[in-house]
Amino acid sequence: MTSYLYARIKEDIRKRIQEGEWSDEVRLPSSRDFAQAYRSSVNTVEKAVKELCVEGCLRRDNRRGTFISSNVVSSRSDRRNGLVAASVFGTENPLWATALRGIEDMLRHRGYHLMSFSDDRSLAKLESFVTSTDTMRMDGIILSPIFDRQRDGRSRRLYDSLAASGIKIVFLDRHEYDSDIPFVTSDNIAGAYKLARLLLDQGHRRILFLRNGDMSTFHERLLGVKQAYLDAGIGFEPDLDALVPTEFENFEEELDAYADRIGAVIDAARCTAVFAANDQIAEAVIAAFARRGIRVPDDISLVTYDALNLNRRLQLDVTGANQPFYEMGKTAASLLMNLLHGKEHLSAPSHICKAEIHYGNSVGPRNEADIGWD
Repeated sequence: MTSYLYARIKEDIRKRIQEGEWSDEVRLPSSRDFAQAYRSSVNTVEKAVKELCVEGCLRRDNRRGTFISSNVVSSRSDRRNGLVAASVFGTENPLWATALRGIEDMLRHRGYHLMSFSDDRSLAKLESFVTSTDTMRMDGIILSPIFDRQRDGRSRRLYDSLAASGIKIVFLDRHEYDSDIPFVTSDNIAGAYKLARLLLDQGHRRILFLRNGDMSTFHERLLGVKQAYLDAGIGFEPDLDALVPTEFENFEEELDAYADRIGAVIDAARCTAVFAANDQIAEAVIAAFARRGIRVPDDISLVTYDALNLNRRLQLDVTGANQPFYEMGKTAASLLMNLLHGKEHLSAPSHICKAEIHYGNSVGPRNEADIGWD
């Protein structure tokens, strides 16, 4: 094999063309972008690209950029149609809309098109989505998995059948611990750890962790809370992990009733702070506080995950973790591209993106006198 860098770059670009990484309608990355990716000079890339143009693999338009020559047939043309499907919990939700934008930006760059669906956290809708992707012969799927409340294995059978079909799949946001399906999520453990330490440093010892399900994301956040207690030399009491289940993950229609239920749990826990596992749970917590005349942070402190969504919706400034949904979507699409083009060796089986902490005004020093706890 030649040792000249430009020749190695040239052959790699040729291989990527043959594997169908770009379609003939899609402009290739600029020489500057290629140079950054290959860690070489722009001149070195230019030499490789010019030779590919001479050989008829590429064509250049001085105004529009560099494209694949129309006479080049890629291996993708026989097997794929350039479509990727993505299913998220709600396309109208700003967070998931941001994730879809990240997915679409990456797919467009690679010559693929996105078809997005919203399952509204309904397993039946997700099953219908999976059937439709098979009918439309999608090249790959990115989805946020839903787990059945009845624990009858329905969701697991769905994901196993998808994996067995040979279609490439990437999970987004959550995953199954005993599954080999690659996934992209945020660093739930580290984000929850930072929020719990913030509360512990303010003197709080009874921090009630409220969740409505057994998703991997919730368990990871709970683990972060427990680790913060451990590092502070404080025992985490089992009753501080409060699972208050709902029929559906999206419990918007039962939010008022749920607020009453968790209000009773908060009363019984005699806590000085609440950690809501997500923004919808936090909204129910805020409603429960309002019905009891409990003030935040004067009487009790509150932190949540996905604070940005909650604060935007309710015009508040609650302290919490914000997940990088655009980065997560883009990373999931990049991982799927590697799977489609046989480049699994370039990707880890899982990717964890860093969450950012928003410091609002919902955390204060431990103060239980005004609530009346003994």
